[in-house]
Amino acid sequence: MTYPKDPFSGLSPNLIPTPPAAMPEPPGPGDAMAHLSPFSKAQDIDSIISGLTLNRELKLFIPQDIKDRFSSFEFRVVNDTPTEIAAAKRQYFEVVDDPEAVGLFSGLVSGTDKSGRVTKPILMARDKRVGKKIAQLKARALQDHYAAMDPAKRNFNSKHADTQSVINAGITKGQFGGAFMNIRVPRAD
Repeated sequence: MTYPKDPFSGLSPNLIPTPPAAMPEPPGPGDAMAHLSPFSKAQDIDSIISGLTLNRELKLFIPQDIKDRFSSFEFRVVNDTPTEIAAAKRQYFEVVDDPEAVGLFSGLVSGTDKSGRVTKPILMARDKRVGKKIAQLKARALQDHYAAMDPAKRNFNSKHADTQSVINAGITKGQFGGAFMNIRVPRAD
């Protein structure tokens, strides 16, 4: 008996089996821990744990050991906005690049700006001598300002007050007149 070359010849088309064109590839092993993290990249747990301390009252607090190690500098924490960085640089602060000090503020958020962009804290420092000199200059300017306002040291020239006889004494005598200037003082009878 001879068999036909096509075993399905003579059958109706709906009875002819149609196998899939190719066998699908089996899925790869994958990452069994991928579904356990909600983040696309892994968190650096070691750096988070190293930043945790019990004696750090505020998030933007500079620990005493950092202050002791850099005792000739004063520190300031500013937001990473260009205006705050520029204002600090105008006061001669520079961005700190010591890895331990910078690590104190990595990953922290200090707030948001007007547009809703997240701002991060930046640690800046300047030499204490610069800060001391600026404070002295401000104090001297304030003393000069107060001295200029001292009536004992002023020369009053006014059309409403007689200042010719008491120049630089700080005492002036008013000479007011007119119907609108009548002031009644109750008697203490």
